[in-house]
Amino acid sequence: MKIFFYDNDSFLNRLNPLSKVVTSLPFIFLICLINEIWIPLAFIVFTAFIVLVLGRIPLIRFLKILAPISIFFISIFILFLLASRSDLTVGSPILFSIGEFHFYEYSVRLGLIYAIRIFALLILILPFSLTTEPSTFIRSLIQNLNIPYKFSYGVMVAFRFIPMIETEFNVVRSAHKVMGFSDDKGIFSYFNKIKRYSIPLIVNSIRLGGRTALSMDSRAFGAFENRTYFKTLTFNRNDWIYIFAYWIIGLLIFIVAYKFGLMGKIGFYIGEFR
Repeated sequence: MKIFFYDNDSFLNRLNPLSKVVTSLPFIFLICLINEIWIPLAFIVFTAFIVLVLGRIPLIRFLKILAPISIFFISIFILFLLASRSDLTVGSPILFSIGEFHFYEYSVRLGLIYAIRIFALLILILPFSLTTEPSTFIRSLIQNLNIPYKFSYGVMVAFRFIPMIETEFNVVRSAHKVMGFSDDKGIFSYFNKIKRYSIPLIVNSIRLGGRTALSMDSRAFGAFENRTYFKTLTFNRNDWIYIFAYWIIGLLIFIVAYKFGLMGKIGFYIGEFR
């Protein structure tokens, strides 16, 4: 999540992280039940507005994040085009053919529905992931949901080990290059690299874990059941405004889609919703 986080003073950044979770989770579940493209498309546009306007995320950064999601979207669409069950395409007209491959109208529709649904589910996570610093989210879990701080901070420290281990890996790799170790390709070279890298990384990880444990003990971490916080995270007026405004707009999208017959069948279907 730290990779996506964009630090600024936007409206979304100032919100309690849990308010951003509470707003999107119900609609993520509901979109999983929708078997038409219109509601997911509406939520894609709605979420893009939230990210760009309320989150003040630069358009270029937003498009860079959308690039891998779009590749995944195209892959899902092509997969459904090529792998739709033959019994589902019976009676469906052929849109076009490439050699021996026939692409049916129903396969295209099915691929679009599932690809756009998955695209919408990934987009709905962005207001949280782009505007929430991981440590702030952990603190909100502790203060608002009363999750034991020993467990929560342990998880946060474990996540922070990942970039540290990556740094150690780069140091070891640079040291091997200086010492003249070959960087050949191939299966045997791959296993030799694992052997060369694993021992220094394991030793450094143990040393890093020991230093972290000593640092936590020296600060009496876990000695008291309750603790104080430098920054207190609560639900203020802006949080409640955001939650209720999001829910109202989300419900309006569903109501309008139902009114105009754009909702389709509701449920977990695997293709059979004609």
